Amino acid sequence: MARPRHARVDDARRGTRRTLTFWVVLVLGIGLVLIAAAFVVDGIRLLGSKDALTQHAAAAKTALLDRDATALSAEVVELETAAQTFAGATSGPHWWIAAHLPWVKDQAVPLMAAGEAVDAVAREALAPLAGLGSLDALEAPAFEDGRIDPDTLEPYRETLAQAAKALDAQQTTLADVDIAGTIDAVAGPFVELREQLETVGGIVQGGHVAAELLPTMLGGDEPRTYLVMVQNNAEPRTTGGIPGAVIEVTVEDGRMTQGRYASASSMVVPDGVGGLTDDELRIFSERMEIYPHDVNFTPEYPRSAELMTRFWAAEFDEVVDGVLSVDPVALGWMLEGASPTELAGFTITSDNLADVMLNQAYFAFEDPAEQDAFFARASAELFGRIVSGETNVLGGVERAIEAGRFMIWSADGGEQELLATTPAAGAFLERDDALGVFLNDGSGSKIGYYVDTTTTVTNHLCTDGSLAGQTIAVALTHTYDGDVADLPEYISGGDVYVPAGEFHANLLVYPRGGTGVTKVTEDGAQAGLNPEQQEGRTVGTVRVVLEPGQSVTYTFEIAASQAGLLPPVYVDTPGPKPNVYEAATDRVAEGC
Repeated sequence: MARPRHARVDDARRGTRRTLTFWVVLVLGIGLVLIAAAFVVDGIRLLGSKDALTQHAAAAKTALLDRDATALSAEVVELETAAQTFAGATSGPHWWIAAHLPWVKDQAVPLMAAGEAVDAVAREALAPLAGLGSLDALEAPAFEDGRIDPDTLEPYRETLAQAAKALDAQQTTLADVDIAGTIDAVAGPFVELREQLETVGGIVQGGHVAAELLPTMLGGDEPRTYLVMVQNNAEPRTTGGIPGAVIEVTVEDGRMTQGRYASASSMVVPDGVGGLTDDELRIFSERMEIYPHDVNFTPEYPRSAELMTRFWAAEFDEVVDGVLSVDPVALGWMLEGASPTELAGFTITSDNLADVMLNQAYFAFEDPAEQDAFFARASAELFGRIVSGETNVLGGVERAIEAGRFMIWSADGGEQELLATTPAAGAFLERDDALGVFLNDGSGSKIGYYVDTTTTVTNHLCTDGSLAGQTIAVALTHTYDGDVADLPEYISGGDVYVPAGEFHANLLVYPRGGTGVTKVTEDGAQAGLNPEQQEGRTVGTVRVVLEPGQSVTYTFEIAASQAGLLPPVYVDTPGPKPNVYEAATDRVAEGC
């Protein structure tokens, strides 16, 4: 019996569909095999170039740190080759497909971004820098016959600008890559690459900013007038200590001359100079606008500098172009190589300068007014020696910038915008990548000279190297072991604000952006924390009270609320003696 025609048609259609299905499956299968084969080939290339890339990237960074142009040239050649191989092994249609597939994209995108970034940095930043033949442009410019040539970096300006732009672009690109779902084998090297680019970018950015700003800020176009704010670390403030002296300096065509100088105590404005934000007024009180000593209650140096210009204008009716800040420790570093200075019965050298200004002078002069006058006069005298060019001032300045003991602010908005991209600007609040641990004295004395600070930061890292949290232990020790009655009242406090000899202060901790304080203990017992917000940054404050011979340790537990964060840069209050900072890491899985 013959089958119906429609049945035969259905059979034919089914046969056709089976045939089409077969070919579709075959084509897809071949395609998947080809894609898999492409990834296998790329994987082999990646493995072959990864070690070379890591090795030569680290060596290039070291060459920059050492200012070794010859070594950088050699490493750039090798780095470019490895980078091109790596970038080539992370590109192509199959990588585009991988970048759009769930889970797979979390692995593919960081690899692709890393390959493109290293290739771009090698070609657009490191190779041009190596081509300069010298990395002197990354060093602080030198004094010659008491003058710094404002145009000394002009031959390097365009190259530095190009390199800084390329590095900034790639840092931004890598920072925008989400690695929350990335496996450790990929995320770990990716995080390391981000850290390396941050280091290299900071070095080059500093040279770029110097090349752009030296001509105008050194008075190459017209004379500039600056204030030098000398901080007294024996009475702590967040950025160092109270501004004990303020010196006027004029710069014309790279040559510096001193003008008048004044102690901060002589410039008090009872009605205030204005300009405080609501946050500053609430957290630090109106003292910031009444007393020049208190402009740096805030860790944001540009704010402190701008307020100081208001006090100067109120006292001398003069508008200045900027404010530099140093402390006696930094002045000592900058005096290295100079002959001893005889001043008011003291023989001052680079080794004892800080001790004399922060402690010994208070035993020599009984009258507080004389003590303030000595601090101001010594600051002016020693700064004059420094700018004469006879000392190792530039090595001292670089060391002081790294230690947070030398900062600069410009009243020119364009100049300040560039300065803010460097550590010398002292900008803190907008730095989400920074952890701040600061002290603000409440003793009203110079007893802080005897307080030692040791901070231990333990970074709790995910296995990929990103931050899960931190433990911050701040140990404060009152080292004075004599009779408080033997101390000058200016050091002991004389029972005016607090019992004589006691150290009272606010300890302020600003966790990095994307993290927060979850617990605080004082010597292991639960401690009270005053939480606040300053310009969008969270800050926790605890009150410190120490009698001579006492020690206390405050421990802050920090938890990350965002994935993929790098461990933060550490910033603290520079003390009268070098603070002790210790860093440790452990690997955790929880919260990662």
